[in-house]
Amino acid sequence: TFANLKADGTTTAGDWIYTGSYPDAGNSMKRRNGIQNVQQNDPTGMGFFPQWAWSWPVNRRVLYNRASADLDGKPWDPKRPGIQWNGTTWVGDVPDYPATMNPKDPAAWLPFIMNGEGVGRLFSNSMLDGPFPEHYEPMEAPIPNPLHPNQSEDPVAFLYDQAAGRPNRFGKVDKYPYVATSYRLTEHEHYVTQHVPLLVGLQPQAFVELPQELADEKGIKNGDRVRVFSERGKVELAALVTKRLGPLTLAGNKKVYHVGLPIHWGFVGVSADLYKEQSKYWLTNALTPFVGDVGARTPEFKAFLVNIEKL
Repeated sequence: TFANLKADGTTTAGDWIYTGSYPDAGNSMKRRNGIQNVQQNDPTGMGFFPQWAWSWPVNRRVLYNRASADLDGKPWDPKRPGIQWNGTTWVGDVPDYPATMNPKDPAAWLPFIMNGEGVGRLFSNSMLDGPFPEHYEPMEAPIPNPLHPNQSEDPVAFLYDQAAGRPNRFGKVDKYPYVATSYRLTEHEHYVTQHVPLLVGLQPQAFVELPQELADEKGIKNGDRVRVFSERGKVELAALVTKRLGPLTLAGNKKVYHVGLPIHWGFVGVSADLYKEQSKYWLTNALTPFVGDVGARTPEFKAFLVNIEKL
C-alpha cells in the first residue's frame, strides 16, 4: 500500500491511491462477494462488503471514519459503528487512522485527521466567500434563489469578462428558457481521445440530449440536427431524444426542461476531419458562462441557460 512507499527510490507507484489494489493474490477489483451472502460478506452490517471489488485507498469504504467514534473509541451510534476500538486495535471498516493507536493515549491523534487542530469545524477561516456554507443559484438560473431571492447568485464569484474589461455576457430565462449541463461520456476522456479512432468509432459525433417532452413540443425527432445557443455562442449537432431526462419542477410549480451536452467534440480530431463543416459548431464550451468560484476559479459549466431550435 502507499504506507510502504519510500522516498529513497526503491519503490514506485503510478498513483498512490490505487496502491494495494492488485496484490500478488490477484486483481482485488474483480472480487464479487456481495449480497448473495450478506451475513458472511458484510459482517459489520454497515453495507461495507469489504470483499466486493476494492475501494481506494487500502479498501477503505468510508473516508475519515475515525470521526464516527468518540474520543474513547466508542461509536457515536452503537447500532451503526463505522470503526471502534476493541482495546487492542480498531475494528470495522479499514480505519482511516493508525490501526493500533490507542485513543486514550495522550499522544493519540484527534479524530479529524485532515484538520490541523484535529476536531470538526462548524465554519472555515480559509474560504474567500465566507466562513459558512451557503447555497447560491448559478449566474444563469431559471428561478431566483429560493432561500434569499434578493441575492440569488454568489456576490464574489470571479467574472472573467469583467476581469478582462469586457461586459459580462449572461442570458435571462425569458430568452433562454432551458437549463443545460455539460458532462462526459464513458467512451471519451475530455478531448484527447478524439485522436483515437476506435473510441471515435464508438461515439463519432456531437449530440445534445433532449427530454422526450421537450422534443415533442418542438417537433424534434431523434437524429434531427438542432441549434443550441446561449448568450455567448452556439452549437449545431444531432438531437438524442431520451426519456432519461425529464422536466424539473422548481420553486413549487415552475416546469423547466433540462438538456445535456457532452463536452468531447471540437474542431480537431478524427471526427472533425470526417465532418469538416459540421464540426465547426461542435464545441460545447462555446455556450458555457465565463464564471469561476472565488477560491479556485473552477468554471461554472454545469448549469447555464440555453435555447434550442430545429435546423
